[in-house]
Formats: sequence, C-alpha cells, structure tokens
Amino acid sequence: MSELLYDTNVISELTAEHPNPRVVATLSRRTDVWLCSVVLHELEYGVQLLPHGARRNRIHATHQRFVSRYQHQVLPLDRAAANSAAQVRAHARNSGRPISVSDALIAGTAIANDLTLVTRNVKDFEGLGVDIINPWDEPSA
Repeated sequence: MSELLYDTNVISELTAEHPNPRVVATLSRRTDVWLCSVVLHELEYGVQLLPHGARRNRIHATHQRFVSRYQHQVLPLDRAAANSAAQVRAHARNSGRPISVSDALIAGTAIANDLTLVTRNVKDFEGLGVDIINPWDEPSA
C-alpha cells in the first residue's frame, strides 16, 4: 500500500464531539502519511470563519496539534503538483464534472507524489487518476 495524503475532512473529523472510530483507527495506525499546503489552508480558513470563542479555540488547537505531529511531512504545492492538478481539473471539466481548485490541487499533489488520498469525499475525486481510501468505510480493526 502506498503512503497516504490526508484530505481536510479526515483531519477535521478529529474535532467532532464523537469522532468516527474508523477514522481515528486509520489516523492512529499509520505513520507513512503526508499533509499538503492546500489542506493546511483549508483547515485554517475553516477556523477563521468560525465565531471567536471556545469552540473555535478548541478546533484550532486540535488542528495545530495534528499539524505539529506531521510538521516534517507537509508537501508544498510544487511545479509537478501544479501540473498534475491542471491536468486533473481540465479532465474533470471536459468530462462534465468540474471540481474546485482546492480539490484539483489536493488530487494533483497526491498524483505527483504517488500517494493514496484519504477522504470522505470519494465522489469528488473518482475518475481523476488518484487512488482513494475512505476511512469511514474502512474496518476499524
């Protein structure tokens, strides 16, 4: 199995009052994982949209702890990822399934680095040439 790239929704699941046990199991049993700068942007953007208060502080702290754990495993948006993302986005649009710039950049990063994307949003990435795992469907053992 290849190394993994976590999508935003996987990391955000850790902030749920009762995180899905399958997702928690996936996160805890693998160390060969990567984050990408686009996911870090999405996490921070989501926090910035929340009203100031205890919930925002808790979510931000959870994200920061997770990102700190993988601080040396963050992939930048480099030329190869940008080119892969452009190809993915053009293919999706030409297939009548346009995708967001963020999703294209995440998929492009996975493809350029030969990583399996871990996401709940399988339909957003199907048919784009990226391997996908949905941890919500994975056995927790």
